[in-house]
Amino acid sequence: MAIVNIKGTVTRTFYEGRGAEVTETFKKRDGSEGKTRWACWFQDGHGLSEGEVVSVSGLHGDQVDDWTDKQGEVRHSVKRSVNSARVTTESGAGGRTRQSEAVAESWATDTRSDGATPQAGGQSHTSSTDSLPF
Repeated sequence: MAIVNIKGTVTRTFYEGRGAEVTETFKKRDGSEGKTRWACWFQDGHGLSEGEVVSVSGLHGDQVDDWTDKQGEVRHSVKRSVNSARVTTESGAGGRTRQSEAVAESWATDTRSDGATPQAGGQSHTSSTDSLPF
């Protein structure tokens, strides 16, 4: 599984404080603004609030859905998720940061169910079968 690092704004929280939607904003090739929404899943409550700017790292997952538009055309969308998320929040003009307790642990101490250790910048890709709330 690949480790992903994102930076964006918390746009909502859910699942009793163990989930957060983070919206990442980027500039497209044509100069317009694009947005990617990520569902971030935490082991414990994260204490985040809507509007906070955060950096999140965790295990990358995608879920591809098919749907039909108003014209009857089959379309596809991807729901992106960050599993076992760890967060650093940036607050105010002081530039202070706070980290969740989980951030203090190194990724090197995490192991997958198959006993392998996830590596930053990994090339593998996985699909998440979790049902996301959006």
